[in-house]
Amino acid sequence: MAIDMAHPLENREFFDQIIKNIDDVFGQVENQSCQNNPIFKTEQGQYLANNLAEPLIKALTEIANKRPEDPVAFLTGFLQNYVRNRNGKAEVEQTIKSSSSKTNSTALMTHKSNTNPSASNSNNEDNDIERISTAEDDSLAVNQYDDRDEHGQSMLHFACARSHRRGALMNLIEESNIDITYRDELYRTARDVSLQANQLANAKEIDRYVLSLAVIGDVRPFEHLGIMGYDHIIDIVDDSGKMITDIVTEKGHEELEAFLRNLRSMEETREELHQMIRENNLERIKEITASINAKWLLGAKNYYGRTALHIAVLKEAEEIVTLFINHAPEVLRIGDNLERTALHYAMGTNTVESLSRILIQNGAKRTSKDLKGRQPSYYFMNKADILRLQEEEDENR
Repeated sequence: MAIDMAHPLENREFFDQIIKNIDDVFGQVENQSCQNNPIFKTEQGQYLANNLAEPLIKALTEIANKRPEDPVAFLTGFLQNYVRNRNGKAEVEQTIKSSSSKTNSTALMTHKSNTNPSASNSNNEDNDIERISTAEDDSLAVNQYDDRDEHGQSMLHFACARSHRRGALMNLIEESNIDITYRDELYRTARDVSLQANQLANAKEIDRYVLSLAVIGDVRPFEHLGIMGYDHIIDIVDDSGKMITDIVTEKGHEELEAFLRNLRSMEETREELHQMIRENNLERIKEITASINAKWLLGAKNYYGRTALHIAVLKEAEEIVTLFINHAPEVLRIGDNLERTALHYAMGTNTVESLSRILIQNGAKRTSKDLKGRQPSYYFMNKADILRLQEEEDENR
């Protein structure tokens, strides 16, 4: 029979059959030599059931499906991995609990005073844009924002600040589906936090996760990494020093190989487009957006988590804003590192009336909230954050 590997405990028929088989075995043993041993009928039996049922059922499910040549050795290895993963997950969860119980705003302010985001910049298809933009719709938005705090930090950011057993972070990422591209208020990914905290093993663990995606060969996760501006993809090497591109080639993943081969030039074109916006070079902008990759380029985020539309709004370039919306109206709903949309930005500019009219008439949501729970109208009365972002863009010119 087919077994649900994702939810083995919910497969009642399979579960009941295992229990029946175990009962039969115990019954035979009792009849032969254990008639006076009540262990499986008392609180000791309850203890075994409470503590061993889940791992044993999962292990037996794996054995039933895979039918290894040596089931006993397979069972031993499975249980050892189960214990390692359980301990690693518990350790990470404890780190997150202890870290998130303290406010991190003081640390953020301290780091801000010692860090110039502009100085660290050098360290830095349509379906992807649609996935990003629709993530802000109603219930999806709640799910997306629930896993980050108001400073843009996910539990992976917290976990990366401390050391863990090998495999713990990989397990956390895989089980929780945390997005490793998230950037916090200081534009840091969880990997960046690892390096700043001198936890090089954590950064390596995140790289191993990306390598595991490369081995599988599905191009979609890498399209997401690319469009979200994740800046450590093609430079990743495995423990033996082999480049991720070489691994993909050896595995014969042709589509992924082609994507990685073109990624660097796509990123360079994205940066050129952003620079042309800062320089108000409309002619070159039209040339770039006339390419077949225009929608990708308009939806792609940079090191600061901003798209071309975000930058155009900060530069108060109405003609460029209109051009981008006509090419890809879906970018109106893409948020930055703190999930602020172009309309959030527009409300804090000097040309708020004309910019906001363009954005709203083309579908921008006035009720969308950023990670701090602020709607665009908040920035009309509190312009300081947007002014600071404009200063950053001026410095990048």
